This record gives sequence, structure tokens and C-alpha cells, in this order.
Amino acid sequence: MKRVAPAFTLACTILAVGLTRLPAQEQRSDDQPPTLTLSVQEIARRAQSRNLEIFKAARSVERAREELIGEPELMDSTLSVGGGYTTGGVGGGGWSGQSSLSLPVFPQLSFGGEVSVDDAWQLGEEVSLSVKPLAPKRQTYSEEKDLESALVRERYLKRRIFLDAERAGLNLLVRDMERELIRSTEELEQKKYELARRRQEVGETSFQDVQDQLVDLIEAREDMFNSEQRYLSDWRTLQLLFAPSEERIAVSPLSFDDLLDLVEARRAKVEGFEDIAPVTEKLEVLQLDLAALEAELKATRGWRPDLNLSTAVTFPYEFPESHSVNMSLSFSPNQLKQDEREDLRQDIEIKRMEIAAESYAADMEKSLQQQNIALVDQALASAQIQGERDRVALQEGELLFQRGRRTTLELEQLRLNLRRTQILIFQSAAEVYRVLGVYLLLFVSEGSG
Repeated sequence: MKRVAPAFTLACTILAVGLTRLPAQEQRSDDQPPTLTLSVQEIARRAQSRNLEIFKAARSVERAREELIGEPELMDSTLSVGGGYTTGGVGGGGWSGQSSLSLPVFPQLSFGGEVSVDDAWQLGEEVSLSVKPLAPKRQTYSEEKDLESALVRERYLKRRIFLDAERAGLNLLVRDMERELIRSTEELEQKKYELARRRQEVGETSFQDVQDQLVDLIEAREDMFNSEQRYLSDWRTLQLLFAPSEERIAVSPLSFDDLLDLVEARRAKVEGFEDIAPVTEKLEVLQLDLAALEAELKATRGWRPDLNLSTAVTFPYEFPESHSVNMSLSFSPNQLKQDEREDLRQDIEIKRMEIAAESYAADMEKSLQQQNIALVDQALASAQIQGERDRVALQEGELLFQRGRRTTLELEQLRLNLRRTQILIFQSAAEVYRVLGVYLLLFVSEGSG
């Protein structure tokens, strides 16, 4: 039984909803940004190159690459200049000046030089060479891990943005179809309401029936308002994929047959991964962490003594040159690295367990997504069956209309029923396409899905 609203509330609602009947896309001014109409695939590819998050991910990759290259050891060269003046004492006083330069070539080798002069213009020069044969080389496993992790995140982000853009474009197409359907439904309810009023005037229907039809009309207009809201929400979602941008993106129409072609092409790609183990972004990053820990363990020796070999040649201003050779070996308990190696072994074992757990989770996700594919396939098949029923019902209605046993309004309602089911079929096919894309995210691929 239909509800009956008070007359004043009905009138106010009709007025309020009626003000929203102008489509949002028609409410535009001349100063709005230009609109670029693209296909769903073009939108997805464009999002991969224009999305702000992808820009940020690419910058993270560049920073990680710069860190890996590092600065040359010579950038740590040091030049120092000093001088002073003394007074008093047995020898009186005087001034002196000196300068020195240190040139590290790499961690195990460095050159040095020093020049000094005093108030008697006595000039001294020294060239030295220092070798630390047991010093570790520059380790880059951490920087390599950061770079590879940044590349992994960028790759997965691009694929997710591709799928998000596809989904946003298809959702907008569905919302536009729904708007057209709901407008037609509202027009039909308006005709039914006007017919009910005329029938009431000639005594063929009751006041209650007119009120019930008015409620249907109001609900249709409320649905029209809600459909506009949904359309604007999905339109905003699509535009934000390209923010900031000086253009507005619109979606070109896509036929159901073309959508099915996209579905089948993606389904063929999915079949190629049936027997392949899934890989997630988290799993790839964990594997990179493990490789970095193993490299660090290999580079951490059990004992790292501080051994320094140095030689120097001095050139006094008035005397023959002199040579010196020095060796120093220092020992400290902190040079023993057994505790660090044990900590690294424990970290490696934990990381391997995390990888095993994530691999199991990825297998479970693969199984879940396979079930999702089966479910959306069933939903599409069910919608197609309903579409065939509505098509047969429309054909029967057209025959009965020709025989005078159906009215124009009843025939229009059958057409709207078929159109509603066709939209559901398109939406179901789009969901199949999306779920297939989500499934492909579980596998390493340079493609976009």
C-alpha cells in the first residue's frame, strides 16, 4: 500500500526537487576550463602520466638513485689555514702560519699535504700518504634497497592508478545512463499523474489514487536529484585523478560490445597467470629487505681492527729532505662484531618468516579474487537473463498495444524496464572488467593490466 503525504509537504517537495532538474553539465559558464573527451583506455593511460601521486613516486625514485650514486670521496677534501703570533720566552716572539690539505681518494687511501712558514721565512713542506687496508669499502646495500623499493612502489602505483582511472571512467558512463533513465522515468510519472487528475475530474478514479500517483512522481524527482548527486560525485573522482590540471576530462561513449571485447582481452591475459605464484607489493619489498640484511651480514666481519699505515716526505727549506714511515694498530672491544652479526642473523630469520606469511596471504588473495571473478561472472549472466526476459516482455507488450490491450504509458514502462536492465548488464560487465584487473595486480607485470 502506497503512503500518502500531506498536501503542503507534497507541494514543497515538488518545488524543491523541480529546481534541480537542469542537468549539471548544462550549468556551465564560459570561464570554465576546456573539456577533453577521451576513451576509457585513453583516460587510464593519461592518468599514469598526469597523476600527482605518480609524480611524487617518480621523484622518490630519482632521490633514491642520487643517494645510491653518492658523492665522490674527494667531496670530503679538507683545506685548513691557520696562523698565530707568540711573544715572550727565551727566544722572544714571532709569528707563524700553516696550511694543510687532505684528499681522501676512497676509504682505504688518502693523500695529505702541509706547508708552514715562520717569521724567519723558514718554509717547510710535507707530503703524506695514509693507507687503511682493513677499512671497509662503502656499502651500498641500504641505498640499493631504497632505490629498488621506490621502483616497486612506483610500478604498483601506476597499475593501481590505471585501474582507478578505468573504474572512474566506466562509473561515469553508468551514472550518465542512469540520469537519462531517471529523467525518462520522471517524465512517465508526470504523464501518469496528469492522467490520474483528468480521470478524477470525470469521476473515473478516486482522490486517493491521485495522491498515490503524486507520491510516485515526487519519488521519481527525488531519484532524479540523487542521480545528479551521484553523477557529480563520480565526475569529481575522475577529475581528482588529474589534479592539478587546466582541463576537465570527459568520457567518450562505450558500446556494450566494445566493453565485452575489453573484458575478453583481459580475461585471456588472466588465464596466462593461472599456474603462476602471486606477488604483492609488500612481498617484493620484504624480499628487498631480506637481500639488504644478507648483504649487510656478509659485509660485517667478526673483527674489524683499526690498522693504519702512513708515510711522509718532508722538504725543509735549507736541509735535505726526510722520510718517515709509521704503522699503528689499535684494539678496542667494540671492534668485535659478533653481537651485530647475531642480531643480523635474527633479523634475517624474522624477515624470512614475514616473507613466508606474506606469500601465504598472497595465495589466499589469489584464491579470493578467483572466487570474485566467478561471482561477478554469475551476476553478469543473471543480468543478461533478466535482460532477455524484459526484451520478450516488451515484444509482447508491443503486440498487445497493436491490438488495443496495452496503453501508451504501459508500453513506455516496459521500454524503461528493458533500459534499466541494459544499464545493469553494462554495469555488471564493467565490474567483471575491474575484478579481472584487480586479479592481475597479483602478478609481476610491466603492463598496466
